[in-house]
Amino acid sequence: MRSNTEAPGTPRDWLQFGLGAVVVAGMCFPALWMIYSSFKTNREIFRTPYALPGTWHWENLTKAWNEGGLGVLYVNSILVTAASVILCAGFATLAAYAFARLEFPGRRVLYRIFLIGLLLPPPAVAIALFTQLRDMGLLNTLWALIFANAAWSLSITLYLMSGYFRTLKREMEEAARLEGADTFRVFWYVILPMVKPAIITTAILNTINIWNELMFALLFISDDASRTLPAGIVRFSGFHSTNYALVFAALTITTVPIMILYFVSQRHVIRGLTAARAD
Repeated sequence: MRSNTEAPGTPRDWLQFGLGAVVVAGMCFPALWMIYSSFKTNREIFRTPYALPGTWHWENLTKAWNEGGLGVLYVNSILVTAASVILCAGFATLAAYAFARLEFPGRRVLYRIFLIGLLLPPPAVAIALFTQLRDMGLLNTLWALIFANAAWSLSITLYLMSGYFRTLKREMEEAARLEGADTFRVFWYVILPMVKPAIITTAILNTINIWNELMFALLFISDDASRTLPAGIVRFSGFHSTNYALVFAALTITTVPIMILYFVSQRHVIRGLTAARAD
C-alpha cells in the first residue's frame, strides 16, 4: 500500500506501470495477432506472420462464415450458453441461499461436497458423463451440452454466490419474517433483488467459459447439425493442409463478440468479485 507521504509519479509508480503494460501487452497480443491475421492470405501468414496485412482481405470473414456454416453453429452456441447459464444460475442461487441462511443437518458437509467440483479437471469426469448421457439418450443433442456445462459451472457459481450471501445483513429478512413472510417470499422479494450483482457476475463468467468450451462439445456431439462454434471450427483443419486465413477468420467471428461482452461488463464482474467473500 502506498504511504501518505509518497507522491504520485515516483520511480516505483513508473516501474509498476511499465510491468503492468508489459503483462497486458503480452496477454493481448495473441488476440490482436489472430484478428489482423484473419485479413491476410494463407501465404502472407507464413511469409510475414507478425506484420500487418499488405491488403486487407475482408472477404475472408464472409468465406469463413459461408463455408464453415457458422450461422448454425452460432445458433447452437447461443442456445447452449443461454440455457446452461440460466439453469446454473437458478440452482446455484437457491442452493447458495440455503447454505448461507438456513440451518439443517449436514449443511457444511454437503456444501464442501459441492465444492469438490472446483478440484476436479473436466477429463476426470468425462467418461462418467459420457456414460450417463448415453444411458439417458442425450448424446448428439444440445441437452447433453446444456446439462454438462450447467453442472460443471455449478461449483464455482455456488462458491461465489454463497460468499456474496454471507455479506448481506439479516435485518431486512428479519423484518419480512415479522410481517409474516415465509422463507420463499423472503428469498424472492427481499434477498433476490439484493444479490443481482452476484448473479450478473457469475452469469458473465459462465457465459465466457461455456461459449469457449470445447472438450464436452467434441466428446458428446458427433452430428454436425448440433455442433457449437468451438467444435465446428475444428473442421477447418484439413487432413493434408489447413487454410489458416479462414481459421483465423472463424476464430475472430467467434471470439470478438464475447470479448466485447466482457469489456462492456467488466465493471460488474470486478464489483461482484470484490464484494463476494467466501466462508
